[in-house]
Amino acid sequence: MARNILDKVIVLWICLVNFTVSVPPDSSIYYGQFPEDFIWGIGTSSYRIEGAWNKDDSCLQKLDPNLNDETGYDPFVVSLLKHYRFSISWSRVLSNGTLATRNEKGIQYYKNLISELLKNGIKPLVTLYHWDLPQALQDVGGWESDKMIDYFSDYARLMFDELGEKVKFWITFNEPWISAYHGYGTGTSAPGIKDKGHKPYTTGHVIIKAHVKAYRLYKREYSHQNGVVGIVLNSGWKEPKTQSQSDKDAAERAIQFMLGWFANPIFGNGDYPEVMKQQIADKSRKMGIPNRLPEFTEQEKHDNIGSSDFFGINTFTTNLVTYKENSESTTPSFDDDQDIRMFRDPSWKRAKSGWLSVVPWGMRKILNFIKDNYRNPLTYVTANGVSDCGQLDDQFRIEYFKTYINEVLKAIKIDQCNVKGYMAWSLMDSFEWEKGYVPKFGLAKVDFEKNERTRTLKASAHFYADLVKQNGFTKSSFNMYTYIKEDLEERDMFYKGLFPPNFAWGAATSAYQIEGGWNEDGKGPSIWDDYSHEWKITKNQTGDIACDSYHRYKEDVQMLKKLGVSHYRFSIAWSRIMADGTLNSLNKKGIDYYNNLINELLAYNIQPMVTLYHWDLPSALQKTDGWKDPEIVDKFAKYAEVCFVNFGDRVKFWITINEPFVVSWLGHGIGIMAPGVKEPAIGVYNVTHNIIKSHVKVYHLYNEKFRSRQHGKVGITLDCDWKEPLTYDAMDRYSAERSLKFKLGWFADPIFGQGDYPAVMKRFVARKSEQQGYSNSRLPEFTDEEKKQNKGAADFLGLNHYTTNLVGYKNRDNENSSYEADQDTVLSFDPCWNKSESDWLRVNPWGIRKLLKWIKNRYRSPVIYVTENGVSDDGQMDDVSRQRYYTKYINEILKSIKLDNVDVRGYMAWSLMDNFEWGSGFTQKFGLYHVDFDIDSRPRTPKASTVTYSKIIKDNGFH
Repeated sequence: MARNILDKVIVLWICLVNFTVSVPPDSSIYYGQFPEDFIWGIGTSSYRIEGAWNKDDSCLQKLDPNLNDETGYDPFVVSLLKHYRFSISWSRVLSNGTLATRNEKGIQYYKNLISELLKNGIKPLVTLYHWDLPQALQDVGGWESDKMIDYFSDYARLMFDELGEKVKFWITFNEPWISAYHGYGTGTSAPGIKDKGHKPYTTGHVIIKAHVKAYRLYKREYSHQNGVVGIVLNSGWKEPKTQSQSDKDAAERAIQFMLGWFANPIFGNGDYPEVMKQQIADKSRKMGIPNRLPEFTEQEKHDNIGSSDFFGINTFTTNLVTYKENSESTTPSFDDDQDIRMFRDPSWKRAKSGWLSVVPWGMRKILNFIKDNYRNPLTYVTANGVSDCGQLDDQFRIEYFKTYINEVLKAIKIDQCNVKGYMAWSLMDSFEWEKGYVPKFGLAKVDFEKNERTRTLKASAHFYADLVKQNGFTKSSFNMYTYIKEDLEERDMFYKGLFPPNFAWGAATSAYQIEGGWNEDGKGPSIWDDYSHEWKITKNQTGDIACDSYHRYKEDVQMLKKLGVSHYRFSIAWSRIMADGTLNSLNKKGIDYYNNLINELLAYNIQPMVTLYHWDLPSALQKTDGWKDPEIVDKFAKYAEVCFVNFGDRVKFWITINEPFVVSWLGHGIGIMAPGVKEPAIGVYNVTHNIIKSHVKVYHLYNEKFRSRQHGKVGITLDCDWKEPLTYDAMDRYSAERSLKFKLGWFADPIFGQGDYPAVMKRFVARKSEQQGYSNSRLPEFTDEEKKQNKGAADFLGLNHYTTNLVGYKNRDNENSSYEADQDTVLSFDPCWNKSESDWLRVNPWGIRKLLKWIKNRYRSPVIYVTENGVSDDGQMDDVSRQRYYTKYINEILKSIKLDNVDVRGYMAWSLMDNFEWGSGFTQKFGLYHVDFDIDSRPRTPKASTVTYSKIIKDNGFH
């Protein structure tokens, strides 16, 4: 009788609590300290980090058939905290889930982990079940079967026996709502069963009883270990959409169906929430089916009450809730049982995970709900964090932690919530269930591309460590940018302003990529004709016709006119005007073609910017070793002189060679571009040596014979990605600088610097060469006279820039000799940078500003033209990604001019139209204009980006 009266009192007390927690949203920072006994920690779970899924007799977990994850990494803990929450893999210690398959190696693994933690002063918080049920138990019914109660009890007993002397903080289940609803309802989590109307309730019932039995077991037989046992529940805050009573009631139902479903039996009156019982009973009765919510016996209710020493809450986000009657449904469903609709305010910031919006005040409200509904239990926030795409400078996560943790402090200090600990989620990037490795929650970055799974602390880790050290918030602490080590506000800002008067705006192409007419009118074959005819291109495509600009150049000029450009950068096909590359095969029709193109441009006041060499060496010259042959220097000079004589009266911008790095490394090092030569150790350096000498000779040729009467400029176009250090570690910073010098400096230092290769390049190649048994350095040397000729042999530096790399240090002494290995670096991308259709191109606008500033500082502020910049897609006409790319990259160039005083005088967009993209054929589209390659006439159609680029040109910047 007394028991029934107590139950009624508890129910009445819960019903009297006003659901709309009287905590107004407050975005201000509360300054103060957490209690002295407050515990700080960080969390992970076994399946997400351990790996070794089938090693040391660990059998299949129920996750494996669904997700097929076979790779992970052994856990590590940074000693910045004093508590580490992790879970035990049931199937690692009991292969099939039963005592008959006890696995000593698995048990020893956890003993070793716990000992290592304690040795470092870190206390373990151990979760027994974090969703990874042994597959053998799933095969006999899983959490639908009451047998699981005893299986789980046996497993818990084993862990208490083996680990209980050192573990004083146990969690039975992590987020049983996920196991029940998503595992057996929606089927989006393992074991992938879809029955939203029945099985969530039956499995939830079994899980509660399994928890209670394990808790009572510990209290009965293991109290001498002086530990605590609890359960971790999950719920975001549920905010009524409006202050109408129907919406308030709907929000209460939402939180009772999520949190109360498990909390009410354990922390309340031993039974399910009254609103949940009533809703499900009413819905079932209307459908003419038995009540789908199982019932606890009186004894079970008695055992349920108080069966947890603490309330663990995992909370990440908030939902808005409104009333929606689901009376027409004929199929029972957990969702319809609630008569609600949940959604998010579109103004809330979104995380990488679609379900997670950033609403800090929801944290305080959910803690107050727990206090008000469950008599202010001892509470631990056992998981809280935010996902992004994985950058090291994770200011988004810092802001999240700062605001959410501050709401915890408010709940403690202002509202007297009995919160005694906080576990950040998570220690490191890990396997995020059905989303794989895409969303990143970690305070440490993990490189999943490397076998060693390298960990690197993010900025948020330093922020969190300092917050823990200070045990709260002081007015002088926690400027977010202190941890980023960057003026990110300026880096990411959009700058309003204009480019200098007479800034050169243009678009760019190259001969082989657009002309076609590969064997017409006396043109000789080039190495790219040969290379593509050997079927080395995607889909066996060739540039035989390409955009057919050999016949349609007037259409191209009209496209340029409509864009509003002042310049057009194109290249001359050496073998079109000299079929075999020598004066013996001078081709008048080829010369006429370029004269016609130049004249057509000038008729519309468009200035030609002409590249002499864009990778298409005459085949006849390749037969005598091409760029490896020292005689190429004189041959190239004779070709250049023909161009100066025939076109120089009208052409005032000459580029000798486009991207010599591609010719050297991709063409003669790894052989993935024409001519397909693979000589990565020596040939690559010899080719570069000849290219530099060829450029220098042509520059001086123009000076001596043509400059005084033609008044043109001669430069070279170099390509370079910005090289951002992977971390702030000194070795990574040195590696990034070295990478720039090996890429850009390889060509720029001789011409724009002191006439010689970069000192670090000479030193590294010489050391590696000696170690590898070479008598001399594999890097050739310039004579003193050549250095003198090299220095200053350009009127401008043409820069082709598309993307950024992250650069880390890697000792590569034991690798085969190659230009790449000589650098002792490893390149990667920030996963947050947007991808393009080209796997080498990630979008990172601020990289171009950093590179331009680096060039200015290293080479005494040379005149720079950005001669290529653009992005690939798969051909959309509404090319939003290209519009954004041009807008942001061009704005960064404007910032470099206005804020950094870089002498940039022009910008050539790549590319005027879709064209033949070398090894990728026609599969990657860079064009401002779409070209239909399936129609003989190759019709051109402007994409949306033409409007964007034209407006920038017309405005000469950004108003």
